Amino acid sequence: MNSASRYPKNALQERVTMKKMEEVKNGLCYMCTASCPTKIHVSDGKITKIELTDATATSCPRWKAQLDFIYHPDRLQYPLKRTGERGGNSFERISWDGALEIISGNLMEVKEQYGPESVAFWIAYTKEPRPYFHRLAHAFGSPNYCTESSNCFSATWLAARLTYGPDYSDFATQDIEPGVKCKLIWGNAIQNSSPMLWRAHLEAKEKGLKLIVVDPRRTKIAELADVHLQAQPGTDGALALGMMNIIISENMHDSAFIEKWTVGFDGLKNLVQAYSPERVESITKVPAAKIREAARLYATQKPARLHTSGNSTVQHTNGVQNHRAIILLPAITGNIDTHGLSKPSAKINDITLHELVERMPPGVGSMRFPIWTKLYREMQANAIADQIDSAAPYPIKALFSAGLDLQFFANSDRMAKSLKNLDSIAVTEYFLTPGARLADIVLPIASWVERYILTAAYSPVIKLIEPAIQPLGESRSEWDIYAELARRLGFGELFWDGDFKKCAQHIIEPLGVTLEYLRQYPEGVPNHLMAPLKDETKEGFATPSGKVEIASSTLTKYGLEPLPIYREPPESPLSRPDLVASYPLVMTTGARTSAYTHSQFRNIPRLRRLMPDPLLEINPADARPRGIKSGDTVVITSPRNRIRMKAKVTDAILAGVVSLPHHWPGEANANALIDDRELDPISGFLPCKSQLCQVARD
Repeated sequence: MNSASRYPKNALQERVTMKKMEEVKNGLCYMCTASCPTKIHVSDGKITKIELTDATATSCPRWKAQLDFIYHPDRLQYPLKRTGERGGNSFERISWDGALEIISGNLMEVKEQYGPESVAFWIAYTKEPRPYFHRLAHAFGSPNYCTESSNCFSATWLAARLTYGPDYSDFATQDIEPGVKCKLIWGNAIQNSSPMLWRAHLEAKEKGLKLIVVDPRRTKIAELADVHLQAQPGTDGALALGMMNIIISENMHDSAFIEKWTVGFDGLKNLVQAYSPERVESITKVPAAKIREAARLYATQKPARLHTSGNSTVQHTNGVQNHRAIILLPAITGNIDTHGLSKPSAKINDITLHELVERMPPGVGSMRFPIWTKLYREMQANAIADQIDSAAPYPIKALFSAGLDLQFFANSDRMAKSLKNLDSIAVTEYFLTPGARLADIVLPIASWVERYILTAAYSPVIKLIEPAIQPLGESRSEWDIYAELARRLGFGELFWDGDFKKCAQHIIEPLGVTLEYLRQYPEGVPNHLMAPLKDETKEGFATPSGKVEIASSTLTKYGLEPLPIYREPPESPLSRPDLVASYPLVMTTGARTSAYTHSQFRNIPRLRRLMPDPLLEINPADARPRGIKSGDTVVITSPRNRIRMKAKVTDAILAGVVSLPHHWPGEANANALIDDRELDPISGFLPCKSQLCQVARD
């Protein structure tokens, strides 16, 4: 029985009405995945003002820049066809009919000559159209649906699933719950990563909340911490094992919970004996005394909560096991709810056609990273270049990409070179980016204020957003593009013959409501009101054992180490002393900034002014012998490449470590330095937060 039909319709409506906001929110700021609600003012078909209606996100500058983005003079408004060499900037305007005919013709040619699996489908931002893109790939017959999740968030989800089961997929406890005495924030800057939560943390700290922060950088939240652990990037797993060494050896663990609700504790107990605080100090650079202090504070100030990052602990060659060690801290201290941490979510229809993949050839990366590709239900984009170059187990000949972000890929120059060997590339985009310049055809897409948006899966609200204005120029919504390609490729009926409303109604059908019902609540219906009622009598974990799997049965099944072992990164001062003379510094990339979302928005002047240059953060102890001062142009080299940035000399970064911003284009692209061969064996993630480098004045 679906959740909505459990109650009389009027009862459900009454529950929703009670939550109805006073002000209608008829828009979303989609400049990041937070999707903050907005009110849009339109006059004569043009937006005159956008108001943010969620006060918790007012400190974020991006929502104020929406009009700058929507009406940017460089925004693409017409389809383009390449006339010069790939990677150049030579394009001519073409009609939609001509563009779609070329794309569909190229895809069919590859399908007939090599098979549909030889076409790869890759999507970056935004995330809302992904189910439609996912459906397009599988309806075409290709298993190779890939996203930027190949290197973002999903490994933390995977670590939690392997340990606690799918009910714990949203593991990070971000809210400040009443009564919580201590919070361990691991690798999350909060002010820049989750600005809507910043004020709540300030208020909780003023009321006595104890804070432990793990971060190689002294962030704003770290300045508030009772204990700040500045661990060398890539060593988080060793630090977590060191904390567990203290907790277990000093009998601060919850024996009753462990005995009833975990499997593998004896193995963990033996494992952590090798991680004394003194040994962990030699690995992580965190003083042993601070490790003891943090472990005791977290274990004794109950209830305590853990707040992790989506990326900082997993973008390493040992990332999944690092994160598993971290998220076991709540289990061994009893700071966990046996009924589940995640709130129930509304059940909707899955339109991805992913069930067809079982009958297709193995997807990109699925043989090397079978756990990630099977459980996360997409292929590993970090393996695309390898398969293009090797043509094994079959060739990749074409790419259809929604937002081709070259800066996403490690050893980016190699990826660009591999892509140039494809028979055809088509890209949908807002601007003519470096990735779009590799395409044969570039299609302009409608922005979030110019298209229908249905928020359902993983959203706090079920909401239908209708276009505030018509698409600029000839730009089209991604739904319209995919549906028209489906028609030309011979399976238009699988896209409801282009009728978005029919597709949206199908998605929400299990909720027992209609699109017209959602239109009555433009601010959205809270997801939990549509979700199945939580069974508070049911305990346990949705793992094969029904318990917290300290020793993962899934990892055992695939021949991998079941315990959260620590392995030194293959490129570190300890593992590669032969490289240290040439590359003595550890670099970490990707610290969040409130101005940008990954590679986006550097072309918006008001945001660019907040961070006009890519700034490498370097400790004075490392800058001084190199003659580097703040503002100097510096060259950063790795065993793979060299890039340039401006220096920012600051004692906020751990000595021996440098922090680089990510996804800057051109000669400041940090991922050009990153190894694309040594990847996490479970997730396939890049080691973009723990590699060796050298820095010198230009």
